Amino acid sequence: MAGEDEGPVALVIGGASGIGEATADELAQQGWRVVVADRDTEGAERVATRIGKTGPAAHWVGVDVTSTSSVEAATRDAAERWNRLDAVIPCAGVIDPSPSDALEDDALLRMLDIHLVGTIRCLRAAFPYLREAAEPAIVAISSVAAHIGTPHRLSYAAAKGGVESVVRTLAVEWAPSGIRINAVAPGWVKTPMIATAIDAGRLDASTLEKLSPFERLAEPVEVARAIAFLASPAASYVSGTTLLVDGALTVRGPWPQGVVPPPVRGHRS
Repeated sequence: MAGEDEGPVALVIGGASGIGEATADELAQQGWRVVVADRDTEGAERVATRIGKTGPAAHWVGVDVTSTSSVEAATRDAAERWNRLDAVIPCAGVIDPSPSDALEDDALLRMLDIHLVGTIRCLRAAFPYLREAAEPAIVAISSVAAHIGTPHRLSYAAAKGGVESVVRTLAVEWAPSGIRINAVAPGWVKTPMIATAIDAGRLDASTLEKLSPFERLAEPVEVARAIAFLASPAASYVSGTTLLVDGALTVRGPWPQGVVPPPVRGHRS
């Protein structure tokens, strides 16, 4: 187990819940020291405190990804905590579905500001610290919405498509500095945010489950494991790519009429 002065350092932005929290946990289990950053400072402190009790050292810091000064301050805090920064994972995000013809400018710009521009802010702030690391890595969060048509998700899909373009651009531009940058594109994940939408009747769980050939939503840890791989030296020659973590959702085609798909072993028929 890594101690206070051992192990690489990862900054997980949006680490107070969902995929971010699962990523912080997974990295800690693999020996990383983790800085949990979130606008929800109570949540960030809770996650960091829990990790620090049983795993490597952990720290928390408040951050608002829509503010350049906040992102820069949080990144500086993370890098100076243990005098190094090896990986940055910007996970902050929200959902706000809307019919595209009724999408108002304020809602559109908010989604772009959080998901796309927020990611850019995080990566830009981290660059001077990461280029000093021995094996620096960035893992951004995209979505299957960047790969398939998803009604009522225009602003979200546009932002996530932009994130993947950022990944490709910086993978080439920052390679001379030794920085690898990739993305993961999850399908439907059983996060607190999705659970809240299901409980409120805005999403139907059974419908979402049937979208995947596995007939279930992903667990946050399943996405976190993919992120941890891409952040690790095990992915030392992987850069500029997006790893789909969607249970084959994006490649599933329609079954021919009259053909009943066989039940998934271990699931209800």
